[in-house]
Amino acid sequence: MKQIGIILLLIVSQGFGQWEYNINDAKRSIEAIGKIEFNVQLQDTIVMNLSNSRRLGVDFSIQGKYFKSQEKYYVLFEISGRKIKVLRSIIENNNYRIFELKDLISNEKFELEDFLKILKRADECFITIRSNNRVIQGYNQLYGSATAINNVISGRRPK
Repeated sequence: MKQIGIILLLIVSQGFGQWEYNINDAKRSIEAIGKIEFNVQLQDTIVMNLSNSRRLGVDFSIQGKYFKSQEKYYVLFEISGRKIKVLRSIIENNNYRIFELKDLISNEKFELEDFLKILKRADECFITIRSNNRVIQGYNQLYGSATAINNVISGRRPK
């Protein structure tokens, strides 16, 4: 019976990306983390991470060993029928940190806070990441993202 429960847990956890938030004492920050499911098997997990710390303030990144500082990346989010491309970003310690985005249909540019408003209102998000030699596509069901994002932005600690 225990094996059936574990198998069921694995099937359910692979079905969608759920958001949660926690306190990172080492970085003295509050974080919201959303797992991304990909169409290929990767060597490590890639997650969307929103954090709020005294050092960086509100910071949004895609994290994983996939991101190398010597490579260039094209990242596109598809949210509620919108195609939103990353315009400004940097790569630090396997973190693809995002600063500015652009809606490819309306040509509207977004700072991070405006993008987060779009993200937390949606039900799902598709992500395409293209590097010099590889294209991967991921999916995140934004279940729980609004609460997690709001708590991180406001600096509230989870109860």
